[in-house]
Amino acid sequence: MTTFNDDTILIRGLDVTARRGEAAADLSDRAAGGVLLETLMGRYVLDSDAAVPWLLIDGRRDVRHLLDGVAERVGLPVDEIRRPTYELCRQLLEYGLVTVATPADIDALTRR
Repeated sequence: MTTFNDDTILIRGLDVTARRGEAAADLSDRAAGGVLLETLMGRYVLDSDAAVPWLLIDGRRDVRHLLDGVAERVGLPVDEIRRPTYELCRQLLEYGLVTVATPADIDALTRR
C-alpha cells in the first residue's frame, strides 16, 4: 500500500471521470451535493463532505494545503478534519482514483 504524509501531492487518476449533481444523487440518498467517480472498473459515490477534498486534489497542493483548504471550506479546525481526510485519501489511493505525484509529475504540472 502506498503511504503518504502532509508533504505528499496527490493527482486524480487520468482514467477517472467525475460528475457532480444529479448523477451522484441518483445513486445514493447521501450523495446530494456529492460527486460520482467512474472508471472502467467501477463507480464510486462521494458524499458532499468527501467531495470537498476531492475537488481540492489538483496535483499541485500537498496534503498539508489540502487539509487547510478543507478546514477553511467546512469551517472546522484542521485537527478535526485531519483523520477523516487522511482516511478518504487512503481509500482514494487504494481504489486507484488518485496517485502520489512523482517528481516528473510535479515538474510537468508546475511548468504549465
